[in-house]
Amino acid sequence: MEAENHKLVTNEELFLSNVKRLEQEIKKLESENAQLQNQLATKAIYEDQLLQTNHCLQNEIINRQQTETALRLLLEELISEKNDLELILDTTISHSDTIEAILYDKTLSLAREASIDGLTQIPNRRAFDFRLANEWQRLAREKAPMSLLLCDVDFFKRYNDRYGHSGGDTCLKAVAKEIESCIRRPADLAARYGGEEFGVILPNTQKEGAIHIAEQICQAVASLRIPHESSYVNDHVTISVGVATTLPEYPISPKTLIETADKGLYLAKNQGRDRAVFTCGTGQ
Repeated sequence: MEAENHKLVTNEELFLSNVKRLEQEIKKLESENAQLQNQLATKAIYEDQLLQTNHCLQNEIINRQQTETALRLLLEELISEKNDLELILDTTISHSDTIEAILYDKTLSLAREASIDGLTQIPNRRAFDFRLANEWQRLAREKAPMSLLLCDVDFFKRYNDRYGHSGGDTCLKAVAKEIESCIRRPADLAARYGGEEFGVILPNTQKEGAIHIAEQICQAVASLRIPHESSYVNDHVTISVGVATTLPEYPISPKTLIETADKGLYLAKNQGRDRAVFTCGTGQ
């Protein structure tokens, strides 16, 4: 019995020992499995990071390729423009005399356009104001007289109403040409002052000479015999003229001479039109 009991004890210890060993191996395997799972999760994270990095690199490669293409096209365009500029430069250098002549003609043309009235082709208001200011300063230094005429086509609004604006334009062209033909000296200037009104600047001209030219203008316009059935003065186009003469002075503005001539024009209209009326200005 003792032998059998001993044998049973030994078998039980052996069994328990095996169970304990198996438990240890299971724990070891579980630990190793956990480590493997952690490693697998870490590798998955690395893999995801690598995929994202690869995606960014691919996008960067595409962007660089697009940038390179754009730069290449820009370089080709710059080269083409450079060649064009070199050709223009060569042409400019080889034809510099011709180009200078063209530019000079263009400059003269622009200057003329800026100072000539488009309809009547005589100097415009801008040219009138410029000449008046310059002559005023010159004559003030020389203490010489200046005369000014302001001319207005009689009943021009009624003329336009009767013959239309096209007829009015034709009338103004003819009147402007006739007024300009009555002045002779280079310093004199006939200009379209505005609408149907014209101005005539007469440097170094006394009262008598200014009145003579004003009367000449009245006669010259009347001699055109341009029909004007709506006029209350005559059956043809006539003109009224205000005449003023003064000695220009520095403190006084040329505007005073214009105002004086305008008063003469007003009087000419009140006295029946188709006439020239003189009024005194500063220094007379």
